[in-house]
Amino acid sequence: MKVLYLFSGSREGLIEKVRRGEYHGNGFWGMLQLPKYGVEADYIEVEQTYPRPIARWIRRHVSTHAFHVPIIWKIFSYDIVFTSTAFITQLIFALVSPRRPLWVMHDFSIKSQLGAEKTFRQKIFRFMVRRAAGVVTLSLDEKEFLERRFPHLVGRVEFIPFGVDMGFFKPAAAAREQILAVGFDPDRDWKTLIEAVRDIDVPVILATHERRVEKLKPLPPNVSVRSFSPRELVAEYDRSTVVVVPLDTSTGLNDAMGCSTLFEGMAMGKAVVATRTRAMESYVVSGENGLLVPEGDAPALRKALADLLANPAERRRIGENARRYALEHLDIEDCSRRLADFFMRLYRASRAKTF
Repeated sequence: MKVLYLFSGSREGLIEKVRRGEYHGNGFWGMLQLPKYGVEADYIEVEQTYPRPIARWIRRHVSTHAFHVPIIWKIFSYDIVFTSTAFITQLIFALVSPRRPLWVMHDFSIKSQLGAEKTFRQKIFRFMVRRAAGVVTLSLDEKEFLERRFPHLVGRVEFIPFGVDMGFFKPAAAAREQILAVGFDPDRDWKTLIEAVRDIDVPVILATHERRVEKLKPLPPNVSVRSFSPRELVAEYDRSTVVVVPLDTSTGLNDAMGCSTLFEGMAMGKAVVATRTRAMESYVVSGENGLLVPEGDAPALRKALADLLANPAERRRIGENARRYALEHLDIEDCSRRLADFFMRLYRASRAKTF
């Protein structure tokens, strides 16, 4: 069985970095591990098909959801297509409705995209979801919602985390007193975090782009913005006392935001404080393997951080529980095996209907 991944961003050159140990495999959603479980996996990008100038033009001027339209004919040699975006490509596919390949959606918030299903765009999206062969969700809430909304998809919706490379993200040294927050997407709530740590006498490292906090400057003296290579980021996790995942869900477009940082922090055995969302609730039992705080509540976030900083034994207990949870539920090897099993099940069911 052959599975094609359609990524929203370019992965060019990253596979070699993974093989050299310079990069983790998290961003490949298990693609690199699937061959171990009998599934041939591949990805195609415009850079592999068109000359560099044309590929750059496509990246610059074409919507993320349409990146793969210029190479759509290539998907028909695969058994399954797996993607979280490529919605315009998916719409074309749904309209054509070929028997092969099966289209499996990797959900980052289908529920939010569907909304009330009243606008033309929402109705089109509903049509696309209805025609999908399966969905992989990143939260239990999303799985339950989709099975209620689309009863014909019962048995074809699976909650499978994209996992974390436990060999890359592993604790090695004793932490020093500092707080680390990681995130490059626009849904990080830097404003609330900065307000919460303003009176805390501990270094706070924001691993993000400077432009994400430009409007919040001047930053408090204890807060700095820095960039790290993947290996450097592991070391920074290792040095940190607490990891924070502050989230802003106001756009309603990506309920799975923050999962990468959560998974990495848990794998590193850190006490993680995260904004309470449906996705975070799928992994964190507050007070056991992490702490959840209300969105936009700076006093609650400040108290959670202060309590952890003042209580090393509690910090250690939560961090150890987090590491154990990651080993049992978030290891990319196990998540990839579950994904391979799901793909195989969908594929066999489709073949049974064909013959």
